[in-house]
Amino acid sequence: MLDKTIDRALLALRKQIIRGDGEGLEYVEALLVLRGVHVPAVLPAKSKDVAGKGMMSLLVISALKDGPKRLPAIAALVDAARPEISYEAAYVRTTQTLDRLKRKGRVVQDFGPDGCLWRLAK
Repeated sequence: MLDKTIDRALLALRKQIIRGDGEGLEYVEALLVLRGVHVPAVLPAKSKDVAGKGMMSLLVISALKDGPKRLPAIAALVDAARPEISYEAAYVRTTQTLDRLKRKGRVVQDFGPDGCLWRLAK
């Protein structure tokens, strides 16, 4: 086995131990020091998004099926459907999803005296 392969395996094991609260970190780090390998900082793992691919688009489209709505109303429906994220995150994701759906021609943004309303494209 090549030295760099062993070094990479030890670094991966160190990252796994740190992110998973495992045991043996001091041994792995001692091996890395003995091998002369620089030990970089390990960032916390990204939280896994529990929504599947296309879930936000489905939520936004279903929110607009019964008629045009303003962005805060759509975000509130998304927030209710996704309790694991904050309202602020739901609002941002709703905005991003509406922009993406608008580029695809699936939704339309209407400006009127009441403000901006989003609706499904015909």
